[in-house]
Amino acid sequence: MPEITCVRVGYGSVAQIHERKMQECGVKTVAIVETNEQKALQAKNNGFTVFNSCLEAAKFNPTFWDVCVSTDQHFKIIQNIIKFAPQANILVEKPICLFSQIPRLIKILANFPGKITVNENYASSTIKDMVEKIAFKDLQIHPQKIVVEFTKNRELDFTRGRFIDNELGALGYEGSHMVTLISELLEEFIPHNILQTTFSDFIFRSSQQCLDNQGSAYIQYKTPSGVEIELYTSMMGKIKYSYPLFSIKDIQYEDQDSKYRLLALYGVDSHNDQYCIVGFLEPIHFFNRCYGAIYVAKNNKIEKIIAPLCDDTMILHFQKVLRYFQQGEAENPYPIEKGIKVVEILHNLTYKMSFSKSLIAS
Repeated sequence: MPEITCVRVGYGSVAQIHERKMQECGVKTVAIVETNEQKALQAKNNGFTVFNSCLEAAKFNPTFWDVCVSTDQHFKIIQNIIKFAPQANILVEKPICLFSQIPRLIKILANFPGKITVNENYASSTIKDMVEKIAFKDLQIHPQKIVVEFTKNRELDFTRGRFIDNELGALGYEGSHMVTLISELLEEFIPHNILQTTFSDFIFRSSQQCLDNQGSAYIQYKTPSGVEIELYTSMMGKIKYSYPLFSIKDIQYEDQDSKYRLLALYGVDSHNDQYCIVGFLEPIHFFNRCYGAIYVAKNNKIEKIIAPLCDDTMILHFQKVLRYFQQGEAENPYPIEKGIKVVEILHNLTYKMSFSKSLIAS
C-alpha cells in the first residue's frame, strides 16, 4: 500500500492536533510550511522539515496538503498551493474562507482539476448520525425545533489573542460547527425568518476590559419549513441549556478541559407523541475523551439512554478525507460548496452585529 504523505501549512495548536490524529490514520507529514519564526523553530525542534513557502514544499509532491492557518489566510494559501501544485489534494480547516473572499475562491477553483474538501469534523459525528436515525427512521417524527449549544471558557485563549473574530464575533469559532449540524439534520436549514440575534461582550475578570461581541451568541430563526432553530455558544463558559443526565455547571476560567456541546431535536410522531432526542457530543465529564451519549425522551419522560458512545469526530472525518483523496469514486466528505454555504449563513446571521466599541486586547 503506498505511503500517505502530507504537507501541513501552519504549525499552531490546530495543526498539532491534526498531526496527532493523522498519525493514528497512518499519515506521514513530510514538511511544514510556517512563516512565524517561533512556530517554525518549534516544528524543527519536533523533528519536521520546515519551509517558509508552498513553492519549496511542493517538491515533495504529497498525497495531500493540510491547511491549518487562520481563516483570513485560507484563500491565499489555497491560491499558492494551486499555483505550485495544480492537481493537488487539499484539506482546509473550517471555515473555508472569509465571506468577502467567496467570489475569488469560486473563481480560482472553477477549473481546478484536483480535490479540495473542508475539515468540518462534526459532519462525520456518530452521535449526529444516530440522532438523525432515531428521529427520522426509527420514530419517523416531524421535526419542530433543534437546539445546538457549543460552550467553553476561552478566557485564557483570548488573553493569548486566539479565537477573536471581528467579522462573526462569538460565532466565529464554533458557528460553523453548529450550522453544519443543522444542515446535516435538515434538508431545508437556511434561515427563512430570523427571530432573535443576541451577542454579548467578553469581560476580562482581572482588568474589566472587554472584547466586543466575543462573549456569547444566541441565534433563533425558523427554516422555510417552519422548524425553529436555536444556536448558542458562550466563550465565557456560561451554560444555557441544562438537559438531564449529562449537563454540567458553568465552566470556570481555571477549567481548560471542559466543553459543553449538544444537539437536541424536538418533534412529534403520527400519534401526536412529543419526542426530544438529545445528543451530548464529546467530551463529557462522565466518560473518557471521544465518548458521548444520547437519550430519547417521550412526552417528557426519558425512555432510552445510549452511553457511552464512541464518537471521535476528527478521526472519523480524516478517514473519509483519506478515502476521498485516494479512491477515485469516494464521496467528498464535505464539499467546498457546503463550506461556502455555511459561511454565507453565518454572515447573514451576524450582519447586524454592532462593533460600536473598539476591541481592547488584554
